[in-house]
Amino acid sequence: MFPNSNKRIIKTLTSRSLKANRSRNRYVILAIVMTAWLLTSVFSIGMSYMKSFSMQDQKFLGTKADVAFVNPAQEQLDKLANLPYVKKIGLDYEVARLATTENGAYKASFHLYDDSEWNIMKAPLLGGKTNGYPQQRNEVLMPKWLLDEMGLTEPIVGMKLDLSYLAGNDAKWTVRKESFVLSGWYDDYTQMFSDNSGKILVSKSFAEALGPEHRMNGVASIMFKGGTSQDEGIRKLENDLALQEGQDVYAYSRTVEDGSLSTWFGTVGVSLIVMFSGYLLIYNVLYISVSTDTKFYGLLKTIGMTRRQVKKLVNGQAHRLMWIGIPIGLLLGAITSYLVVPFALSMFSLETEVEISFHPLIYMGAALFAVVTTMAGSRKPARIASKISAVEASKYVRAGSKKSRSGSKLHRMAWRNIFRDKKRATTVFLSLVLGLTTFLTINTLILSMSTDNFIGDYVANDFELINKSAEGYNGEVRQLFTDKLLSSIEQIDGIQQIRRMYMSQAFPEYTPEVFGKHVDEFTTRYGAERPTDEMLQQDEYMFSSRLVGIETKYIEELNETLDTPIDMERFDNGEIALLDMSQQSLKLGDNFNLKLPNDDRNHSFEIGGIAEQPFKLMFGGLAPNIYISEKAMKQLIADPIIYKMNMSADKEDHPAIQEQLERLTAGSRDISLESKQQWIEMMESAKLMFYILGGAITLILAFIGIMNFVSTMFTSVVIRRNEFAIMESIGMTSKQLLFEGLGYAVISSLLVSTLGSLVSYGAYKLFSQEATYAVFEYPLIPLIIILLIVFGVCLTAPIIAYNQTRKTSIVERMKEAS
Repeated sequence: MFPNSNKRIIKTLTSRSLKANRSRNRYVILAIVMTAWLLTSVFSIGMSYMKSFSMQDQKFLGTKADVAFVNPAQEQLDKLANLPYVKKIGLDYEVARLATTENGAYKASFHLYDDSEWNIMKAPLLGGKTNGYPQQRNEVLMPKWLLDEMGLTEPIVGMKLDLSYLAGNDAKWTVRKESFVLSGWYDDYTQMFSDNSGKILVSKSFAEALGPEHRMNGVASIMFKGGTSQDEGIRKLENDLALQEGQDVYAYSRTVEDGSLSTWFGTVGVSLIVMFSGYLLIYNVLYISVSTDTKFYGLLKTIGMTRRQVKKLVNGQAHRLMWIGIPIGLLLGAITSYLVVPFALSMFSLETEVEISFHPLIYMGAALFAVVTTMAGSRKPARIASKISAVEASKYVRAGSKKSRSGSKLHRMAWRNIFRDKKRATTVFLSLVLGLTTFLTINTLILSMSTDNFIGDYVANDFELINKSAEGYNGEVRQLFTDKLLSSIEQIDGIQQIRRMYMSQAFPEYTPEVFGKHVDEFTTRYGAERPTDEMLQQDEYMFSSRLVGIETKYIEELNETLDTPIDMERFDNGEIALLDMSQQSLKLGDNFNLKLPNDDRNHSFEIGGIAEQPFKLMFGGLAPNIYISEKAMKQLIADPIIYKMNMSADKEDHPAIQEQLERLTAGSRDISLESKQQWIEMMESAKLMFYILGGAITLILAFIGIMNFVSTMFTSVVIRRNEFAIMESIGMTSKQLLFEGLGYAVISSLLVSTLGSLVSYGAYKLFSQEATYAVFEYPLIPLIIILLIVFGVCLTAPIIAYNQTRKTSIVERMKEAS
């Protein structure tokens, strides 16, 4: 015999099978579309979330550099350029300082960037920038917040600005006045959470005109090559550059989002559920198709088709449908990413713009997972079809193997038909229950997010005004709560009580007898190297903390929780202080001395109480924070800085008070307003976002389960049209189908109400370990609504399918079946 290639014939049979099964094709394509669409959307939301928060961290830092090298020499810069682990270097020089008052105080500096510093390190992280870097001598590029403070809320490119600036150095300053041209402006995100000096960017020709001696505080921004960590890079730089006095290399603090890992696992978890749901639908439709066409595959076997060729025939149909469905799903996913993702991420606490991730890996990954899902769904039906023998096929009748011993009651017949094909029934129930359980779980978690509990656990005061400059991390510490502002706040209707908290940096005198155990415990807890007692005694900045002045009412409240109450009278008189550290590391009755900034006097206190950290401050130093009375604070410092103002009011007055406080503090970037009203709005916004995203995904998963049932019922009715024709010929009705649909609905409801409830409660228990404010609430109403929909579909789909077969007469249907 001559060799004969059947590839062309198999392709022809594949095409004809597709044309003959248009109804089945629609279900398969829809399943593939939904799988690819959901996968693309889930990946896009997950990656955009991580990218947005990562970019927000970088924007708050204001640079893409890994480390900064302060006061570099030219020889060191030349050497930096040739180091194998250094990728890019940018240079930033301060050349002058903006003079805002007659005494020379400033809040912005003139800076010169080189091309790398601007184009690589800084410009990509600036928002709302207009035009590029200044080129002409008198051009300046300014931060938008500084223009706002100057009263230029609607700046125009090319407008003239008369600016006074300080030129020179710390030895000698000269005040100059010059007319500049505004070349553009930019949004400076570093100012949102710090009080750094603003940077007015000037041209190279302006800096050269001032002379090289005016270049101060030079900083080289260094970006490492991949594989070099910040710590490793700093060690190498310190060895290679031989740092001199006044030079330093420090890392830009990269905050790692705690939610990044959980977001990644969540994205993968949801993707696996989507893939499994899509697999169930594709498998079920193809399995039914193979079962329906058993005689067809048997006849193909009689004319010599091999097992491998039958597999190719079944798989080929799935593959062709896959190449139709995947592009449509990816397109819908791209549209969803463009329209829905920004809306979804805007509900998170992002202070900067949303970064939408259109990374090719998203679409490649979604397409790959959809391919894997389709191939997995078609694999077993293809294997079943390949094992069909010609003899079995000729005798094949789709009926149960067991004979009934309980008569022909309709409900018993319906029960037998539900489980006539156990694999098909299992697939339908699994798909339905998976979608409904996911819906139940999402609603359980959202309803369990108790706003009242969250506010009670995490928000102590109705309103808080915080002087961020008093924290002392960046910029000058200033008294922002002026007499005028305080008077305006006190006059707001509805505020019942105002508590002030004062703060100053403090330098306790280290003695091993008093603070030795505390330092041991502190360094052990944070895994730090313990400084020697000599180091701590010689360097007062190493052993520093915060001195906090509080009202005695805070101590009254604290005493209710302490076994040994604090002496209120001695605390109010300034004789004793409260320290926030563990009970084991400090001893009541010990005395210690401390010094304050710009004050050479020693102030002595007795440890009169210990509160577990944190008490009223979430930050501090190596030394414990020290709390004294407001009266004692004012005795030590003539005009102590007010750090925080806590206010209480009736709940119905919160919106009006919130509006007035926002108006009073709108002019200051360094006064932060926090309130219960804000937290309530944030919680409700977060719950709405979870409802939209989680609800959309779970409804689609539930829809896939319902589609599985619908496709099963329609196919079952078509296959059994001979059976229904015979029943109809002897006067029986289609009530059996109603019982079948009811059976699917009841069994699914029971499984969801039992197993699904256990799964949702287990998810809540895991969730409550992280969210301690969560309170379990069973989503009874959402569950009733979704179950009513399931009952409606299960009862109507069989009847609609049956009515489709009744378009021809009983005789014609019986002949067709024969």
